[in-house]
Amino acid sequence: MSKRRPYALVRSEGFSLIELLLASLVSTAVTLLACTLVMGAQSAWRVASARSDLQQRARVVSDVLSRALVESGGGPHSGVASGPLLRMIAPVLPRRIGSRGAHPPGTFRRDAFTVIRAVAEATPLTLLTAAPVATATLELAPGAGCAAPACELAAGSTVVVLDGAGGFDVFTITAVAGAVLSVRCHGPGSGRAYPMGSPVVAVEVASYSVDAATSMLREYNGDAADVPIADDVVAMDVRYFGTVHPPALPRPAAGAANCLYASDGTYHAALMPVLPGVGALAELSAGDLTDGPWCGSGETQFDADLLRVRRVRVALRLQASDPAARGLDRTRFSNPGIARTDSTAVPDVILSVDVTPRNLFQ
Repeated sequence: MSKRRPYALVRSEGFSLIELLLASLVSTAVTLLACTLVMGAQSAWRVASARSDLQQRARVVSDVLSRALVESGGGPHSGVASGPLLRMIAPVLPRRIGSRGAHPPGTFRRDAFTVIRAVAEATPLTLLTAAPVATATLELAPGAGCAAPACELAAGSTVVVLDGAGGFDVFTITAVAGAVLSVRCHGPGSGRAYPMGSPVVAVEVASYSVDAATSMLREYNGDAADVPIADDVVAMDVRYFGTVHPPALPRPAAGAANCLYASDGTYHAALMPVLPGVGALAELSAGDLTDGPWCGSGETQFDADLLRVRRVRVALRLQASDPAARGLDRTRFSNPGIARTDSTAVPDVILSVDVTPRNLFQ
């Protein structure tokens, strides 16, 4: 019979304590490495996503503002008001206008501007009868080439009525009945009456401004449509450049006066001097655009020096929407976030839109 070994000397199956500790250490290291790689991938994805979103918003803002400025001042191709709108009014204004949130007349804002342009395909029309102050209806004279007196105008369209000497009012059409338009004025209006034969032009009005409370760039049509264009726009600075020589238009009818001419036809040379500057253009300051003489009246009045404008430069600052993609340096981030390293941060973008509108000439 074989001799049995004592139980204590028999080796049990399994791992020793040292082997378990080593296995746990390796497992922990692998897990930590995997977590580090995952967190790095998430951080890289977050930064790439924030950068792509910021660049996309910058492209949208650039396209919208460039197109609006390029087309500003476009006028009808025929009729009594044919030619650029600059011959009658200032189509670029340094403030927001309209029924809601309008800046007061005579205000100069760096963070807002308005552009007006005629609808290219619209047929120019005129008033068949005089329109009194604060009118709610416009009666149109028959227009050449129109199947109906109102042509393409319909409820929701926007029109401007011009007096030819710098005064104007903007209306939204609420109903069309033959040659009669029911209209709603944008804001309090100019307080002017318009004689028979005054031009009526279909237009598009767009006020662009930055809402500081929400850091949002908005587009407003002067009536009911106030829509966001881009989020996280933290600043806008608008600058205007105009001819050093004063404008010649609009010129009132014989015996009448306006911001540029006395009733005897004398030009207000002392009020509209040649500006100092190198070359054909000079930057127009806030003082230049708020010291008069004033064209028009009421809510739509504007400084005559706006008739000099030939170039507009808009600088905007956009930030990453995700606070985790914004760092702490206030020179690079308008609103600091929680990013701690440059590799995980997306600096603010400074966008410049510099446009010489093709219709700003007389």
